[in-house]
Amino acid sequence: MRSLMASVTPSVLNTLKSELAAVPALGSVLDTAAETLCAAGLPNARRQAAWLWAGVARTTVGQTWLERPRSVSPAALERYRAAVARRAAGEPLAYVIGTVGFRTLELWVDARVLIPRPETEGLVDLVLAWASRTAGAASWGAVADVGTGSGCIGLSLAVEGRFARVVATDLSRAALEVANENLHRVAPPVPVELRHGPFFEPLVGERFAVIISNPPYVSASEFAALAPSVRCFEPRLALVSGAAGMEHVRRMLREAPAYLGDGGMLALEVDATRARSALEMAHRHGWGDSRLERDMFGRERYLVVIKE
Repeated sequence: MRSLMASVTPSVLNTLKSELAAVPALGSVLDTAAETLCAAGLPNARRQAAWLWAGVARTTVGQTWLERPRSVSPAALERYRAAVARRAAGEPLAYVIGTVGFRTLELWVDARVLIPRPETEGLVDLVLAWASRTAGAASWGAVADVGTGSGCIGLSLAVEGRFARVVATDLSRAALEVANENLHRVAPPVPVELRHGPFFEPLVGERFAVIISNPPYVSASEFAALAPSVRCFEPRLALVSGAAGMEHVRRMLREAPAYLGDGGMLALEVDATRARSALEMAHRHGWGDSRLERDMFGRERYLVVIKE
């Protein structure tokens, strides 16, 4: 009996060999992507190439390196090349991949929301530590996350804290759509309510144990000088706060007392270069118990005030 290979005509065999040769190994695909990213002036090109593949293939960077010898399907290759092109054009990695890590969470992000930064994780730490000291094992009451964006702050507090409920607000309906996707993705153990509106308007008639916010704090002139990866892709609404970069902080310090219970905390992330000005502003608005805390890089980044 003739073997299977003996029954294959030379022309069919040559076609098969060509098709197999055209299917690239993951390693060569990653190498080509790294060259493209490097030519675009991006740092850590090989690492970014691996991150992009891990995002497209929904795997890990470690697994990506282990699978370098395996073949890549045409469909996966097409998706990956599109992702590499977007990154080479300057689009932030988090938007290209579609997810970003924040504390214990993996959150969906796109151009409708600001990409969560590591500094903001420290703001959550401050609130968790203060609430634990103040309320102990009892319920921590309600917390309001003003300007929630992706929902990173409010959802982290809902998952890691002992708050009875979380109310997260935003002026942008588009941002709240992303926050809602993340709410369903995270499925926190306590109620999280998303509300639309500016500043404290969605909170009228209520008081909270904690109000927390990472408000816009970039001046108009500073925005014009930001890196293109931020200026051209991330939402201006989430970054700019008037000519001096202080309008949001000023209004929150002025209006927050009406929405805090006695002894409640207002915790704000502020621009490090204007942190002292923010503290002086707090004193002018009657916040006696107020202080600045430093971020992971040693910069004065957080303004913490307590309603006496």
